[in-house]
Amino acid sequence: MEYVYHGSKTKGLKKLKKRSSTHQKEWIYATLSKAIAIIFISNGGSDLNYDLSGSGTKESPITLTERKAGMFDDIFNLSGSLYTLSGKNFQKGKTGWSAEVVSEFEEDIIAEEYIENVLEKLNELSEQGEIKLYRYPNRPDFVPSDNSDLIPKIIDWNERGFKGATEKFLQLYPELSDKLYEQMKTEESSLKR
Repeated sequence: MEYVYHGSKTKGLKKLKKRSSTHQKEWIYATLSKAIAIIFISNGGSDLNYDLSGSGTKESPITLTERKAGMFDDIFNLSGSLYTLSGKNFQKGKTGWSAEVVSEFEEDIIAEEYIENVLEKLNELSEQGEIKLYRYPNRPDFVPSDNSDLIPKIIDWNERGFKGATEKFLQLYPELSDKLYEQMKTEESSLKR
């Protein structure tokens, strides 16, 4: 891969440094898709705020789904930069998502594109057919309307030691508390057998 892309709220960077990651590694994350990198210029957004799927290929288009009303406005109504990096040190297959690549080295920035408003840019990419954008309450069939697809993810995050995952989830989705605790009990019971 010749180039990869990284989105950041910080403009004017000349180099990216490694940071501890959710995969318990010190990596620099990038994507093969400019559109996905732009999505990552967010104000604290995560899987709890949206469903992001696809890798940006014709066979696997990018789909971005807002989970609750106003979430896109809260996390994408900001400016940031899309950085282009050399792909020579980046490796595929390390994170479980084919659109994401990582480097174990500090990386120099090749180019920077300033994005004045990320949400406006995402709307533009949607109009151009580069991503499928679903604003609440619209969603594709594979994202359940009650957001219960997040429950296995929260349980996994807890098992991997991500502090505060349950609290943040319940703050956003108090209506799913009974389902979450039921699933946690079921998983505990099956582990004891």
